[in-house]
Amino acid sequence: QVPQGLGDGWLSTVAGGEDCLWYVDRNGSWHPGFDCEFFTFCCGTCHQRYCCRDPLRLLTERQQRHCLAFSPKTIAGIASAVVLFIAIVTTIVCCFMCSCCYLYQRRRHPPTPLQG
Repeated sequence: QVPQGLGDGWLSTVAGGEDCLWYVDRNGSWHPGFDCEFFTFCCGTCHQRYCCRDPLRLLTERQQRHCLAFSPKTIAGIASAVVLFIAIVTTIVCCFMCSCCYLYQRRRHPPTPLQG
């Protein structure tokens, strides 16, 4: 019987073990993932992980992925990529529509073949 309040994460940990995934600590340092021994669990927080035997401190792989998915750096990186993409597309579209731009001039006045 599964101890009350531990849920499916505890059962799967006992059966196959849940390892600590890679993480970034509060200082921004990257730490590789590591395996916990049998009957030990990945414990800790989003910014500090270790192996322990206390199932109440269990940090499931789902919880660990949630830490990565919604970290401020991840959100900032995605936002930066979206802004950069929009800026590039806008620049290209504007270049085709602005008469002072090289791409506009090439489109309006295609080069004529050299006559010899």
